[in-house]
Amino acid sequence: MKACFAILTDNEIHNLSRKIAFDSDIKYNTGFISAKLPQHITLGPVFEVKNLEEVEEYFDRLAKELKPFEVSVTDIDLKIYGDKDDGFAVLLMNIKETEQLRNLHNNIYKCIEEHSWDTDNNQKYHFHSTIALGEKPAKVYRELFDNISDKEINHNCVVNEIAMFCTTDSESRMGTYITYKILKL
Repeated sequence: MKACFAILTDNEIHNLSRKIAFDSDIKYNTGFISAKLPQHITLGPVFEVKNLEEVEEYFDRLAKELKPFEVSVTDIDLKIYGDKDDGFAVLLMNIKETEQLRNLHNNIYKCIEEHSWDTDNNQKYHFHSTIALGEKPAKVYRELFDNISDKEINHNCVVNEIAMFCTTDSESRMGTYITYKILKL
């Protein structure tokens, strides 16, 4: 079993993301796999869950400790992993990194390491909110991205909810996660 924590975006960012994803599917048949979860900013890589009750207790404490805070959604971007034409593509919204966001990430992954919950944490984790990903070759997403006329967003979003996403799929395949729990900050 695997899990990850994320903060949920406001409705404006949710609606923008879903409109882009919907329009992209109509034109490029990219699907809606990223829309299976509420629009969110993942706080770091997924981690192995050995004891769900222990992870859930930590999640509950974390939500109680946090207060709503603001993040800045800056622009739309495209990341391609592997071959530029046939690799894995992620259409995303960049999130401006702040000390508060980085510290939240680091504190979560410090706890994960202390509990020996296995993860591929990377201190250079890039904060983002996914719009669409990988159901077509990267060249399709490149064309989609190139045809987005206004990539600037510059929206300040107050986040006031945190989510725990889980999957029983040990391979962590796309589309296998559920929104296990959402709590107010």
